[in-house]
Amino acid sequence: MLAIYTKEINNRLSYIFEFIFGDILQTPFSITTNYDEFENHPGAKLNYSDSSINCELYLSPHQLLFEKELAYQNLDPVVFENETYFFETSEKSFLPFDPFAASFYVITRYEEYLERDLEKHRRFPAKHSILKRHGLLHTPIVNKWAYILAERIKEKHPDFNYKKPSFDFLTTVDIDNAWAYKNKSFIRTCGACLKATLKGDFNQIKNRFKVISGKEEDPYDTYNFITEAYKEMPEKLHFFVLAGRPGRYDRNVSPENKEFRELIKKLSESFELGIHPSYGSVLRKNRLRKEVLKLEDIIQESIDSSRQHFLKLEFPKTYRRLIKARIRNDYTLGYSEEIGFRAGTATPFFFYDLKKEKKTGLLIHPFQTMDVSLNNYLKLNTEQAFGQIKKMMLEIKNYGGTFISLWHNESLNDLGQWKGWKAVFTEMTNLAISLSND
Repeated sequence: MLAIYTKEINNRLSYIFEFIFGDILQTPFSITTNYDEFENHPGAKLNYSDSSINCELYLSPHQLLFEKELAYQNLDPVVFENETYFFETSEKSFLPFDPFAASFYVITRYEEYLERDLEKHRRFPAKHSILKRHGLLHTPIVNKWAYILAERIKEKHPDFNYKKPSFDFLTTVDIDNAWAYKNKSFIRTCGACLKATLKGDFNQIKNRFKVISGKEEDPYDTYNFITEAYKEMPEKLHFFVLAGRPGRYDRNVSPENKEFRELIKKLSESFELGIHPSYGSVLRKNRLRKEVLKLEDIIQESIDSSRQHFLKLEFPKTYRRLIKARIRNDYTLGYSEEIGFRAGTATPFFFYDLKKEKKTGLLIHPFQTMDVSLNNYLKLNTEQAFGQIKKMMLEIKNYGGTFISLWHNESLNDLGQWKGWKAVFTEMTNLAISLSND
């Protein structure tokens, strides 16, 4: 067992040490403020304090883990092994930066509590991220720091053992709009036709009526393709269903629609379903809980996972709202306009509420890539997109964690702007299977 000596044990310190040593490295450890207990420990030891005691592994702590408030931090760069990190330690420390403070800062999304320059949907932009600014966004940097620590401890204590990196994956699909043309109300159909007429898009009107008359399949009806790819591994596929009231940004079919309910039930028979909280649920009290109850009524099972529609996420408001709605797993943490590791990790972690200074029971599953990010924001072609996906998957293979991708049923129709993206989905799935079996 690794023994860690520190001047104070508090919620912040306990949280990040448990994540690094417990969740990532999966090695036993103990934290103590008792010098004699630490001195007499027979195994590996780490001194994380300002006390100059006899210990081969000494790390001068940054004060972040011992503060009791939110404050702007000094993020001056620290260069180590050709990478730019932050939270400088001391010359006597075995590392020039504090990986515990840096990891806490990144995974709690500390910077997001203090940022006021948000985009139009009140989302935190990737450009403001310390990881983006230092070129670290495409690496699960917290996992990497954990293994740097483990290797340094192993050098001094060869009997120190820890879990080697392993790769896992999960493919998720958001159902924002179950069908392009089918099962839309008369008013919505007329409105869509009028809009298409004003644009001179008569092909859309023609295609719409072919689908409505049953002559062609709806272009958003890609469920057979998706589920067929995962029929032998249903635990690797997760759907999120938008079941809210119609609104400007909530355009799905009504959850009262018979065919939509049948689709939801059918998917839930083989795959896990979560709620996709509507844009409107952010603005109106108790709407989220009603949407959860509506979905539970359809599938006759409890719902404990979610992903915010439009990835609307504000700290700590959104996560507190989810906890109140009895959600236990959230998959929202990622960027719309970028790909990469928003929280610096591919390992699920419990939400730490910095305003209340406590660890909660809400487990955060960060995702790394989204179809819309690759195609619409980054303007990548299919070959470039798969190249970026592969790079992130290999990073996770190197440092451990779960590769989580976000897709939409409509992006897998192989038409228009999404021509060729079905193949990207298939290539991604095949590579994920291969990496997880290595």
